[in-house]
Amino acid sequence: MDHPPVNRVPTFPCVHPSVHTHRRQWIQQMAIAAAGTYFMPEVLAQPAIPHGFTLDLTAWKLGIPANQDQAIAWAHAHGFQSVGAHTQEIARWKEADFETYAQRLDEAKLTWSIASMPVAFRGDESAFKESLATLPAAARALEKAGIERCITHIMPCHDTLTYRANFRQHQQRLRAIVSILSDHGLRFGMEYVGTQSLRNRRKFPFVHTLREGLELVDAIGSDQVGLVLDCWHWHNAQDTVEDFKWLKAHQVVSVELNDAQAHIPRAELQDGRRELPASTGVIDTKGFLEGLVRIGVQAPLMAEPFNQAFRDMPREQGIGRIHASLQKAMGLINA
Repeated sequence: MDHPPVNRVPTFPCVHPSVHTHRRQWIQQMAIAAAGTYFMPEVLAQPAIPHGFTLDLTAWKLGIPANQDQAIAWAHAHGFQSVGAHTQEIARWKEADFETYAQRLDEAKLTWSIASMPVAFRGDESAFKESLATLPAAARALEKAGIERCITHIMPCHDTLTYRANFRQHQQRLRAIVSILSDHGLRFGMEYVGTQSLRNRRKFPFVHTLREGLELVDAIGSDQVGLVLDCWHWHNAQDTVEDFKWLKAHQVVSVELNDAQAHIPRAELQDGRRELPASTGVIDTKGFLEGLVRIGVQAPLMAEPFNQAFRDMPREQGIGRIHASLQKAMGLINA
């Protein structure tokens, strides 16, 4: 998800120094980040990643306070192949910054993965229209930076709107958002949320399965719209590999991996208590990834391990563990 719901990891305030970082400072940041991984065996081996995925680090999905420089430095030091973009920061860049960051990505051997979609589309109409008015400028900046994917999540419930009324509102508002994003070459991905304990917190359930997500994609009516597929939500929604028959490769904008706590019934799993990918075996990570490979998905692959143990780890160790877990998950693929 782009913004945590109430029971997810709290979003910490990010530090945003001037984007005009001196080249010497940038080199120092890269060196410091690399030094933090030197004695971490899980990041020493860097095999090529097959099947069209890129191992991705998107700091803002982890609740990690970071600016774009730090995110790039960490991604490079730990052997990731792509890095998430910080929409609000990029929207403030000056002309020279676009060239500067293109060079930094090239030096770090990274590509952009995703950016967050900044429009407040879940609240009242006035807030939606006000934030929608800021989207063209943000989309222009993302396009200029070379970013091609923009994502958000769909809350699986509502206090007052029935399913049909909520669907209609999402269709209308997201269609307006997609129109602007498409004008700037941005694909839009929506993450459906399958966690039952979260869905039950409000009166009216909403989109929470793969097929319902695809119905919303169809209703928006653009080939620039697709889904963010998180195996956590796929598992919690009781989706299966068979459900991928409804899915086309281009409809997958990004992919997320997590695992679930063992010995807890699916209905009692908590959205903010997740494990590293392929760590407990509760979620069929192998089947999930092989199913996506079989239909030809090409997308950034990231993790969202929301648990206290991860939050308590030294940051470099935690990022290294994420990279190692993604490599382990990719090693399960036989397709």
